Amino acid sequence: MRYPNSRYGNPVEFQYYAQGQPASEIAKRLKRDKRTVQRWLNGKQKMPWWIPEIMRLQRLEYDLWMHQTGLGRMRTKLGVASADVIAFKDIRQPDDLPAPTQTGQGNSQAA
Repeated sequence: MRYPNSRYGNPVEFQYYAQGQPASEIAKRLKRDKRTVQRWLNGKQKMPWWIPEIMRLQRLEYDLWMHQTGLGRMRTKLGVASADVIAFKDIRQPDDLPAPTQTGQGNSQAA
């Protein structure tokens, strides 16, 4: 969901993308003053709409770069299994045993 006012950026979204980073580093990446970034983080000043968008795109680009170079956390491949992990039960009847007889009462194992 977008922030209701399209003129200003969502402060919660900005705080999400800025977590764990010092304000000086964020200011350097956004080419803004450190005090301005501090005011945005503290909620004392409204930020332009494009600030959280730039932070989101930078995070996306960094994750993609890490994935392509093989340095980052690789995504788990789903649906991969090996034969030694899965053990299937043999449902075929052996040839030497007679087949089960059917009675007129129906299948007694269905209950």
